[in-house]
Amino acid sequence: MPRFRVNTAQSTVKVGLRVNLHPSHINANALSGTIECEVDEQGKPRLDQPYSAALTLPVEAIKSGNGMQDREMRRRFDVSRFPTITATVTHGETLEGEGHYRATAQLTMHGVTKEIAGDIQLSVDGTTMTIDGQQVINVKEFGIDPPRLIILKVEPDVDLQVHIVAELQQ
Repeated sequence: MPRFRVNTAQSTVKVGLRVNLHPSHINANALSGTIECEVDEQGKPRLDQPYSAALTLPVEAIKSGNGMQDREMRRRFDVSRFPTITATVTHGETLEGEGHYRATAQLTMHGVTKEIAGDIQLSVDGTTMTIDGQQVINVKEFGIDPPRLIILKVEPDVDLQVHIVAELQQ
C-alpha cells in the first residue's frame, strides 16, 4: 500500500484561542506521521480499500511567542506526563464537491482519547498529498482547564486548523 510521510517542514497546526481581552494564536510546525492509502488515476483516495493515518504533535512544539503563556500551556497539558498529541484516522467518507471528505479520528491529548470528526480538503498531485481542515474542540473534554487570571478568561473551545503536506515514500 502506498505510504505518504508527513513533511514536517511544510505542515502546520494553528490554534485560535478565544480570549476575552484579545485574540490569541498558537502555531506548531512539528507535525509528523504517515498516511497509507491507495490513490486512483485522478489522485483521489480509494476509501473502498484499506487505509490508515497516524499523526503526532509534540506539545513542546506548540508556541505562542509569549514565554509565560507557553509555560502555562505546558503546565496545563502536564507535558512531562503527556508529551504528545496524537490522531489516528478510523474512518473516511467522500462528501459532495471535488476533494471534500469527512475524516473520523481518535484524538489523544492530555492522556484522554476522544473521537472527533471533521471535514477536510484532500488532493494528491503526483507524489504529494495535501490535506487542509479545521475543527473546533473543547479542551475541557480532554481534562485541560483553560486559564483564568483576574479579568483574563480563555474559553475552552479552540479553533484548530491543520495544513498537512505528505510525500509518497518510494
